[in-house]
Amino acid sequence: MRRRSGRANILRRIEELEARSIDGSGLVPHSPEWLAFWQRQFQLYENGLEHVELTLEGVRAVMQATPDDGDAAVQPL
Repeated sequence: MRRRSGRANILRRIEELEARSIDGSGLVPHSPEWLAFWQRQFQLYENGLEHVELTLEGVRAVMQATPDDGDAAVQPL
């Protein structure tokens, strides 16, 4: 049996860990799908609708992905 290279082995192990690293959403943290899930849950929360319990990490990601109100008014030179 041919032995895998060290780099390939490390990459495979990282992928396995990432696949197991999920939060209450059931999605891989910080993936585009994960962010979309938390953005939707936050929107439901803001509108007083039923939502899952918000996590600190999910809310942080939503806040970081949301542009500040002042950013839209700034025009590039």
